[in-house]
Amino acid sequence: MWSPSRSLVWRLSILILGGAGLVLAAVMLSSHLTQSRLLIHQQQQHGEAITLAAVNRINDLLGRVEACAQGAATSLDYCDLNRDSATFWLRSMLEKQPEIDGLTLALSDAIPGRPFTILHAFRDGDVVKVNESEDSESQYINDWYYLPLYMRRAGWVEPYFDHQSQKTTVTYTVPVFLTDGNLYGVASCELSLEGIREMLDALPLGESGMALLLSDEGVYISHPVRDFEMRETIFSIAESLGSLEKPQPSLMALARKLLSGQAGMDVYRSNANDAPLYIYYRPVPLTGWAFAVTIPESQVLAPLRRQNNINLMIGLAGALLLLGASIGVAFSITRPLHELAAVAGRLAVGDFDAPMPKTRRRDEIGRLASSFARMREDLRSYIEELTTTTAAKEKIASEMAIAHQIQLGIVPKLFPPFPNRKDLDLYALLDPARDVGGDLYDFSLLDEDHLYVAIGDVSGKGVPASLLMAVGKTLLKSTMQAVRDPARALTMVNDELSADNESCMFITAFCGVLNLRSGHFTFANAGHNPPLVITPSGMTKYIRRKPGPALGAMCGARYQNMDLTLGNEEMLLLYTDGVTEAMNPREEMYGEDRLREIAAAHNKSEAQQMIRAIAEAVRTHADGEEQSDDITMLAVRSKARALDPLPNLPDRGPDTCVALANRKEDLNVLVSWLEAAGESLALDPAIVMALNLALEEWFINVVSYAFSDDAQHRIEMRLWKTDTQVLIQIEDDGQPF
Repeated sequence: MWSPSRSLVWRLSILILGGAGLVLAAVMLSSHLTQSRLLIHQQQQHGEAITLAAVNRINDLLGRVEACAQGAATSLDYCDLNRDSATFWLRSMLEKQPEIDGLTLALSDAIPGRPFTILHAFRDGDVVKVNESEDSESQYINDWYYLPLYMRRAGWVEPYFDHQSQKTTVTYTVPVFLTDGNLYGVASCELSLEGIREMLDALPLGESGMALLLSDEGVYISHPVRDFEMRETIFSIAESLGSLEKPQPSLMALARKLLSGQAGMDVYRSNANDAPLYIYYRPVPLTGWAFAVTIPESQVLAPLRRQNNINLMIGLAGALLLLGASIGVAFSITRPLHELAAVAGRLAVGDFDAPMPKTRRRDEIGRLASSFARMREDLRSYIEELTTTTAAKEKIASEMAIAHQIQLGIVPKLFPPFPNRKDLDLYALLDPARDVGGDLYDFSLLDEDHLYVAIGDVSGKGVPASLLMAVGKTLLKSTMQAVRDPARALTMVNDELSADNESCMFITAFCGVLNLRSGHFTFANAGHNPPLVITPSGMTKYIRRKPGPALGAMCGARYQNMDLTLGNEEMLLLYTDGVTEAMNPREEMYGEDRLREIAAAHNKSEAQQMIRAIAEAVRTHADGEEQSDDITMLAVRSKARALDPLPNLPDRGPDTCVALANRKEDLNVLVSWLEAAGESLALDPAIVMALNLALEEWFINVVSYAFSDDAQHRIEMRLWKTDTQVLIQIEDDGQPF
């Protein structure tokens, strides 16, 4: 009869696992639960205290700025200032306020006999200087003057970059009105945000903590990544974490909380797998800004992880001591097992006639000897049943078939893809050489008039190639939907694939955007086969332009956009080298010439008929030879629609024109030109306002995106007024976008 007192499992498991395991688990679990709660509670108190203290310091500094500006306004309101007395007052005030960077007094142009226009006091090193503006007219249209004039109250101007001091600056402005309600003047006080940033950078937030200061519009005023400051908003960052159509919902909701004037604490995760981030936020009362502190949970729990490691080492040391004791006990028991081990060695080499040792023991050793005897008989029958391994092979084949269906599901396969578009004929085919392959194709409508098409070939075959194919297709499509520029999209995808490309796999790719109205096709090539154009008359032509390197082959590669115009009913055929390099038993490739011939013979066929005809021709050429590479094709034909005619310009010269440079500073010149044109041509103010809005948006976009170099370019605008229309002609040498 078996007894637990003679069980090796009982003696060893209780001694080693029961002792060391329970001690280690109890110590680790108790320490982890207690310390994690304590650390998180302490961090919450610390984060709230830091946030409150920082907001109070910022608010105190801004309050001093407001007081200084109010004092300057009082001097305008109650003092009979001349240029000398105003200069003296500004200099003395700024010398007494070392934290303030500038003071400005501006008199309205409606004041008769005004002693000055705009006096500005600023620091030049340790010296305070006062200058009168040489370009007062341009200053009077800036926000610091306009906002108090039109809002008729004091207020803060949105932070901006001051080119004179080369610092990010915020201004508090106070208007002074006459008794009849007209503006007498504006006093403003300027504060550099560098001091606030240095104060925020010095906050005790640990290695990974961040301090953020946002304007009431969500623009980053202070951010550890300096490139974000005054350029990015919390909403643009939220959009970059998701797709452009579906911004990150949790960050977007948090942004609305921060800018709503609330104070509190939230836990943020960018996705379900990311560690939480503790965010403490509080408004800055005077300006409506939002201040936030972020502390990652990994930093909060770092001391706990170190303590857990110490506890683990202590537990392991105890387990080793217990293990040493158990080895002494087990050694006295396992000596009889050597005989069974010798028999097991003979059984392992196929000697099933080896005599089994005789034993009368009732413990595990005795039962083991009986089991060996049964095992010897079982092995004889087991060897005869090895044919069951074929079932495993069938399982693998079934899994590969499923992988094949998954791969085909990645690419679009519903044709016709756009049933309501009678002006578009498109079809594609993907035939892997193995169960899964590395070819890809893709297409989608970017908008009503622009079609994105792509085709690619991954180096290698099988599952690795199919995985890279899925990644490359997804990256290229999402990037194209965001930038709508083939060359730029290939550059971005190449940089992503090249990073940590230890497998040294690459993708040859071709992508482009077809204007369905004009037939204009912009494309870029990353080492792929040249596309083929087929005209309705049967003429064919390969578009041989110098391609860039394959995607993932080298980091930092750059690609160039190329253009062609497809005539009405002309077809564009994209394909992979599995078509042209298909071999027959005589080792002859199908080749580009045969592809041109079969395409020309089906020049009037629909895209689906042409691709099926080419696929059948390739199979006929192979003559039973095993397919060595994936075969992929995509054909598209656009029945180009005519563009809406532009209005005819008058036969005379323009009524007025202006020349601008590709600088955002010239926006003021554009606004002044429109206002002057409205007055001289007696245009309706509503029309001038509409033109101002449209041309300002257009000008900022052209300056930001149409020029890839740092050179100065000329932008010329011409305006005609007729009896029924206002016509504007714009000319620049920028690139389309």
